[in-house]
Amino acid sequence: MLAVDGGAPLLSPGEAAPWPHITDADRKAVLDAMDGAAPWHWPMRTVGDLEAAWAEYTGMPHVLAANSGTAALHMAIAAAGVEPGDEVLVPADTFLASASCVLQANAIPVFVDTDPTTFNIDPARIEERITDRTRAVVAVDLNGLPADYDALRAITDRHGLVLIEDASQAHGAEYKGRPVGSLGTLSGASLNGSKTLSALGEGGLFATRDEEQHRLARRVLMFGEELPGQSRDYNARIMGWNYRIDVLAAAFARSQLTRLPRMSRVRQANGAALTRALAGVPGIRTPAVPEDRTHVYFFYPLLVVPEELGLDGLPVAAFRDALARAVNAEGLHITRWQPQPVPGQTLFQELRGYGRGCPWSCGHARPGHHYDPAQYPVSEEVCLRRLVLGQSLSPFGPPNDATTMHRYAEVLYKVLVEERDGLVALTRRTAGPAH
Repeated sequence: MLAVDGGAPLLSPGEAAPWPHITDADRKAVLDAMDGAAPWHWPMRTVGDLEAAWAEYTGMPHVLAANSGTAALHMAIAAAGVEPGDEVLVPADTFLASASCVLQANAIPVFVDTDPTTFNIDPARIEERITDRTRAVVAVDLNGLPADYDALRAITDRHGLVLIEDASQAHGAEYKGRPVGSLGTLSGASLNGSKTLSALGEGGLFATRDEEQHRLARRVLMFGEELPGQSRDYNARIMGWNYRIDVLAAAFARSQLTRLPRMSRVRQANGAALTRALAGVPGIRTPAVPEDRTHVYFFYPLLVVPEELGLDGLPVAAFRDALARAVNAEGLHITRWQPQPVPGQTLFQELRGYGRGCPWSCGHARPGHHYDPAQYPVSEEVCLRRLVLGQSLSPFGPPNDATTMHRYAEVLYKVLVEERDGLVALTRRTAGPAH
């Protein structure tokens, strides 16, 4: 019997170790940073150590640590030279920050639909969105899988656009042997506590090969002032923010970075093990991984396919919600993520922006912008059918291993195969009397 119907849950609390995996070395790094943080000064040595380590790992010579991935992406947009009224192409299925960073530059996000295999931005749909206002493309390494950068680079080079990588969900993954964070002209990444490279709290990383872009990003990071190495003259050259990272977050992330390659190999192996264990289980589609890249499974996305269980007459949403209820009751945390494409969010439907309709109404933008979610049918379908494992409560990182993944698979097998009649009945109850 399904646990949701009164049966015994299959998993016990604590069977999966939470993320991030904290070691004594991490604790010592944070304590050492605390000891070195007085008297207060900027930049802290620990922050510089993190920047240098990310530069070495990615091969990007110019790195800045920030207080969030959102800040790092805003710095990347500014460093790319995006100005008011410019347009930036962004995936329709992503986290808000991939698009809101464009608004922070008083520029206009223009959305692009999703590749149905990788769930990343679809290169085949990009050129139809390019106008004479387009200045950049933001590619997101969604779920832990890099986008198709050769195809993206060919398009951006042909049109003279800047390619910005949002690596927030994929630290440790590789595309054709090159690490995430180095795949665009410049990149931004999150160090949020749940990420594959974690600062435990919040943090971010900006990286570029270009010294001038580094200078512009640093101005955005620190009140519009010039780079360190000079005495501060407290003279803001541009509009700037306080995006400095906390020294303790930097220390934790730096310590975690020493283990990132090993942790990434564990993630890859765990995701592959779960995919093998779920082969042939009906009602779900497991993630695909092209041969030219690796996946580190920040999320393990599952698309529900109720049609495989003969439930064509019931709403997909009812099956999705029933499956989530049943799996969670068995002790495995599964959830929805991004229930609608970003252009369907209220911000883009009402076009209120940051007041009086700006940036769309500020006089710099091309007139006539509106956002119709129906223009992104693949993104809509993915958002409708998607459930995800991952993050902190059903993690793929160490010390979890193939045994943990087989336990995850046992839950899904129980719900979708052994107790299929119970799941069908739960779906019908979820759908309600109208169906």
